[in-house]
Amino acid sequence: MPEAINGNVTLHYEDAGSGEPVLLIHGHTMDRRIWDPVMPKLRATDLRVLRPDLRGHGLSTRPDFGYHLSHHASDMAAVLDDAGIDSAIVVGYSIGGGVALEMVLTLPERVSGLVLMSPVMPDRPFEDSFMDNLREVARVARGEGIEAAMLGPWASNPLFEFSFSKPGVRETAMAINRDFPGAEYLATQRDRIEREWTAPDRLSEIDVPTAVIAGACETPGFRAYAEEAATGIPGAQIEFYENCGHLLPLEEPERVAETIIEVVRLGGG
Repeated sequence: MPEAINGNVTLHYEDAGSGEPVLLIHGHTMDRRIWDPVMPKLRATDLRVLRPDLRGHGLSTRPDFGYHLSHHASDMAAVLDDAGIDSAIVVGYSIGGGVALEMVLTLPERVSGLVLMSPVMPDRPFEDSFMDNLREVARVARGEGIEAAMLGPWASNPLFEFSFSKPGVRETAMAINRDFPGAEYLATQRDRIEREWTAPDRLSEIDVPTAVIAGACETPGFRAYAEEAATGIPGAQIEFYENCGHLLPLEEPERVAETIIEVVRLGGG
């Protein structure tokens, strides 16, 4: 598996196919395997698909700190550099959507199109219930270990409730979560990045083809992030998948792949 280096961090990634490059960025506590169900349809198309593990996830380095979205965006640029790619269609799921937005705002030359899937909105707070859950996850991780945190409070996060009601989704997601190293919850320093702008205030600067998708049964906070992204980015198209929650790559993988392919046609060729 290829490795990209960014400072003291090594990013493991998969690189498959040829043609227009697509960068798939997974969500928090996940890794590149969340895209497994999406890959068959992408492989059948003339695409070069990169699937990295974010820092602190999967096989990538687990630093003691450095988990701001800007760090992840810099890492993704390093992956593109290592693969010899100037720009790509960037697909971001959940926190990966926040990374994708960070990339297009700070490294616009690296992004030729966007698919934002149930995205986090940088610089916006999470819902209180979500933050309460994260605090409990951190407490359990520090006291009982990462696996206990993943199988306990994280698995009961309201974010997953609807998705987990579908056959096989819970099992697939938790098989990935069980392997989450949890370094971010054990960080020795809190990341503080001071700057004079916020992502929501700059959405109007984004000028690449953009699709925003989310589940119709998504939690209110993540639904609001998706709506804000679609409203703020000129020309962005938004679609809410019926009878879906937060885990779209597992719930509707073929439909997700079709959306990616359509953005490739608009943004890459």
